[in-house]
Amino acid sequence: MPPSFPSHRLHTLFEPKSIAVVGVSATQPLSWGRLTLDRLLACGFSGELVAVGPQAVESPSVVSVRSLSELNAPPDLVVVATPADAAPGVLAEASAIGVVAAVVFSAGFSEAGDTLREQRLREAAGDMAVLGPNCLGIVNHAAGIQLSTSGFLGRSRRTEGPVAIITQSGALGFVLADLLEKAEIGYTYYASVGNEMCLTTADLGQYLVERPEVETIVLYLEGVRDAAGLRELGERARTLGKTVVALAVGSSEGGRRSALSHTAAVAGDYTLLSALCTQAGILLVRTDDELVDAVLCGRKGCRLPESPAFAVLTMSGGAGGVLADSLTTMGARIPPLSEPTRRRIAEIGTVEAGDLNPIDLGGNFFRSLDSFHALIGVLDEADEIDAVVVYLTFGDYFVDNFRDIAETCAATATPTWFIWAGAPEGEITRSRRPETVIPSIGAFVRRTSMAVRPASTKPVEQDRGDRRSPALRRVLTELHAAPVLSEAGIRHVPMVAATTPEGVVAAIEAADWAGTRMVVKGDSSQAPHRAHLGLLRIDIARADLLSAAAEIHARLNRSCVDDEARLVAQPLVEHRAEIALGAVRDPIYGTAVVLGAGGARAEDHSAPRHTILLPATPQDIDGLATWASSEFDCDAASIAAAIRSLIAVLHEHPEYHEIDINPLCVVDGGLVAVDALITLTDTP
Repeated sequence: MPPSFPSHRLHTLFEPKSIAVVGVSATQPLSWGRLTLDRLLACGFSGELVAVGPQAVESPSVVSVRSLSELNAPPDLVVVATPADAAPGVLAEASAIGVVAAVVFSAGFSEAGDTLREQRLREAAGDMAVLGPNCLGIVNHAAGIQLSTSGFLGRSRRTEGPVAIITQSGALGFVLADLLEKAEIGYTYYASVGNEMCLTTADLGQYLVERPEVETIVLYLEGVRDAAGLRELGERARTLGKTVVALAVGSSEGGRRSALSHTAAVAGDYTLLSALCTQAGILLVRTDDELVDAVLCGRKGCRLPESPAFAVLTMSGGAGGVLADSLTTMGARIPPLSEPTRRRIAEIGTVEAGDLNPIDLGGNFFRSLDSFHALIGVLDEADEIDAVVVYLTFGDYFVDNFRDIAETCAATATPTWFIWAGAPEGEITRSRRPETVIPSIGAFVRRTSMAVRPASTKPVEQDRGDRRSPALRRVLTELHAAPVLSEAGIRHVPMVAATTPEGVVAAIEAADWAGTRMVVKGDSSQAPHRAHLGLLRIDIARADLLSAAAEIHARLNRSCVDDEARLVAQPLVEHRAEIALGAVRDPIYGTAVVLGAGGARAEDHSAPRHTILLPATPQDIDGLATWASSEFDCDAASIAAAIRSLIAVLHEHPEYHEIDINPLCVVDGGLVAVDALITLTDTP
């Protein structure tokens, strides 16, 4: 957490003993100040309430003053519900009397394009912990605080639960709260961060994740200003055995970045956020329904390993097959039960149709319902099993037994789900076990897809990326980039260079390369995308070398005014696949390593690719390499070595802003690069 926002200031924000609302109208009941005051009175806030406005508020529970300076002692928290022009003055006055925390409802700052006004507000805040501006407040149900104008808070609700909601859209945050409550999940904390002028989503998350009553943090993100803090939040939650679920918008690819390389062009904001969440253990979702599923999944305490082993227990062989297929498609395993587990099941005597996996109980399973708990207990204790799913249907004649089964499934140490298909109307809701009792296989698959994800460990690579402004980019073309990468261990095809067509042909002859087909390129820092300018010819016969080189030379002279421009020639590399491997330093997310389809497909945003952020664990790198080996028919060890070499170059050269190796050709015996580009960022 930033040193300017120590924990006690955030504690004051969420648990104030006294609150002053500035901008309260005695005559306009729908003004934000008056709505805020009335909501605090209605929710039973037990601390001191102060209304700051030109006229006194007629209420025995409220102290009325015309300005904060009239108070004998500073309130714990000040709420600013004034027009934007007046807000900086209010914060300055609050800071002067010793207030440590504030909530600014006022709008009309950077969200409206007025960054200067927001700068004045920030300066006025001093070292206060300020939420907003342009926010919808905070809620702490445990402390009886509802500091918001939302009409949602006037509804009857569930008691507080183990969820904290932090949102960049105040209204949508309450919509998510409503959906969670309808899924029988209560929330205790809500915070709308607004413009994040001082306090960010990560600041609040890092405070709330330490609260013992919080098990799940729900985030709604429209943008990320503190990627490092978000990553720290996810890693801290994972250490504490808690869950962070993020609903994010903005999946457009690379729209804001001025990209000189293919790598930077495909490393869009959502791609980088997805990589961050995967590595930090944050569940990233795209819809509100997925968010509810992810929260329910998190409440199971799921920390499943990569490719987890499921036991499927069902009274329907068909349902067992569908479940097995669905889980296998997600990446889970349905392994045979061990001999000790099978012996224990046989001793119970409940299984008629089979005791392998899926376990088919047969049509007469209801005769042994009393033994069902023991059977689940055996699976709970089986070392070879990471998770269990139970599938039963209807149960109209055995409702009490099925309710007991639901309780047994909810109490296991091994994550266990109970699919009660065709349950009597209202019975699943009455079970009050939404995280355990599910109505269908489809709902189960959607839910558990949130849990069947690889785990990560402590990062070993430390690189927060280039935080400098991308002022002026210089380019290292292939002729200069290839030696750097080759020295790091990324093999590059042999090259020769010359200033004239005749010179490059002579250099080829002197090189005495094997093979008869060649590649000729124009090499200039003024033409990073040379293929688009017609400065690339491949598969040239030796007899046509001079004419091809002359054609490219003429185009190079027309396209560039560059004394360092050269003609470059290489032998044509026979290969079976093309990969694009690169890295880009992002001012928000740090350094991203991108690997995907190469050649012309590198510009296709629908082509397969994966991204990891640095710092990356060995598991992150090996996982990326394993995916690439399957996708592109290449050796995983060679890919992993190339990724590590790329990371080493980044560490050694902090001035490198982008590295683009495309294509990296898959050949017998490993990988060979046939093009490369490096861009550098100069300080202004």
